[in-house]
Amino acid sequence: MNKVQLIILNDVGELRKLHIACENMAAEWLLPEKISMNINLVLEEIISNIIFYSYEDDLEHEITIDFRKENKEIIISITDDGKAFDMLSADVSADIDKPAEERKIGGLGIHFVKTLMDSVEYRREGSLNILTLHKNL
Repeated sequence: MNKVQLIILNDVGELRKLHIACENMAAEWLLPEKISMNINLVLEEIISNIIFYSYEDDLEHEITIDFRKENKEIIISITDDGKAFDMLSADVSADIDKPAEERKIGGLGIHFVKTLMDSVEYRREGSLNILTLHKNL
């Protein structure tokens, strides 16, 4: 199977489902461990940020993660109905040259996404954020 879809709720407890799905996908698609770990880290950062910062109400919202393997590439699309946020245009930077205790809070997750993925695209369709990640194999 070259496609997998996972739908989780905007609850931090749902991150476990994400980790299990990533592990299963990596095993089924025979992904190298380094790529699997990078995907898992990036997705945890993105989904955590959606859960903690994207919703202005206390209602349940679905977050959809679609995984596809095409030739020598993994494509992951994350769709949520939270407030619009284009991480690619955000004025957030992580000062990775400073020791951790001297860094300002924020930006490290975006740095991971941009560094560990081969390309990232964002678009807003109606009320939906759609973030697409590409990782070459």
